[in-house]
Amino acid sequence: MKEMKEVQILQDNWEEFLNFMKQRYPLYHLSNVFVRDIEYAIIDYFLNRGRKVSFAEAEYLAQKFSEFMVQKGVFKPVKNEYNKVWTLNYSQFKKPSVQKTGETKT
Repeated sequence: MKEMKEVQILQDNWEEFLNFMKQRYPLYHLSNVFVRDIEYAIIDYFLNRGRKVSFAEAEYLAQKFSEFMVQKGVFKPVKNEYNKVWTLNYSQFKKPSVQKTGETKT
């Protein structure tokens, strides 16, 4: 089954895929991750790897990838009626501090 190979690729290269997404979408530690962003990123990611993925396949792959990321603790589900939004729990994507050197908080 074609999708299973792609699921394995995403799971084996999840950090690479997150970095790929970060180049295209505002993706930061504790930011929201939307299923549509994952789906379009999957399509682009596989196109860059020389593979064409249909939108239906991307929907399936996004579901499997998000389940995997929840199990890893990288995605935290946001409770809503559709359950297709997660909070990114990935400290490597923290935004840099805006506090200037030598400045103290008051």
